[in-house]
Amino acid sequence: MHKLNFDKVEILVVDPEPNTRATIRNLLLGEGFRNVKLAAGMSDIMCEFQISMPDMIISDIKLEDGDFNKFVYRLRHHEIGDNPFLPIIATAYSPTTKDIQAVVRSGSDDIVTKPLSSGQLLQRIKILINSRKIFMVTSSYIGPYRRKSSAAPIPGQTEPKTLEVPNVLRVKTMNTHNFNNTLLQQEIRDCINRVNLHKLESHANQTSALVERIVPGLAFGPPDKTTTRALQRLRYVSEDIARRMVGTKFDHVSELCQSLIEVTKRIIDAGEFPVPKDVGLLKPLSSAITRGFNETSESSASTVHKISQSISTKH
Repeated sequence: MHKLNFDKVEILVVDPEPNTRATIRNLLLGEGFRNVKLAAGMSDIMCEFQISMPDMIISDIKLEDGDFNKFVYRLRHHEIGDNPFLPIIATAYSPTTKDIQAVVRSGSDDIVTKPLSSGQLLQRIKILINSRKIFMVTSSYIGPYRRKSSAAPIPGQTEPKTLEVPNVLRVKTMNTHNFNNTLLQQEIRDCINRVNLHKLESHANQTSALVERIVPGLAFGPPDKTTTRALQRLRYVSEDIARRMVGTKFDHVSELCQSLIEVTKRIIDAGEFPVPKDVGLLKPLSSAITRGFNETSESSASTVHKISQSISTKH
């Protein structure tokens, strides 16, 4: 086994309590880490990200100026920072079941209960270096695939897309003398592109499922809370599709996505009285987007443009 060298690893430790920050920093220094930065909250994290991306984050989940789990979710979905695959350990005093579930849903790699011991912390870091979990990509989640490899697949359920992601922590601790940052950054960009393609496919499937849920909910009066949440999710998914498809082989579907975003927004803004024509556009738009993802030829792009124009003229 390679000897681990922590000299080039940059860790950002985030905790609202100064004494806890200092304690974790001292634990890490005692284990051989040399570059440990400290932060008190979310604003400090964002300031650090403007300067340079750390190689790992260790943070308390309860920050006074922001929601750390939401930050991790946005990071994993590449809405923040340059590396959505950053190793992340969340920490908490006596975490509740709800706390643990929120950490898992966010996409953090691990959660450790405070107070921390040097042995406990180093063990979790070594797991991330030597045997980090592969990532899973669905319409609503990007992060470690936590199901045990021995677990049987659920009948009728499509297996999620999985992939190995670049691990800057492993690269820097095991390849100290021949570390190539340019190559690592290219690997990160390539993996982001693969995630985008997986995400687009998952989004296309969820768009159809959401529309099938929304249309009946609007058939007999004002939308209830469930239908409203589905509409808001549909808008988010449509906007995320439009953002992720730029520069991909699915670029020709952007017109349809913009149409779906506009129609969904009109329905949401209409509140209790959505225009029936807008509701009637949801299914053909969803179907056309699915077709667009299944066909990537120039003829398909022409077809998509015609569909988009015909839908625009119907309103």
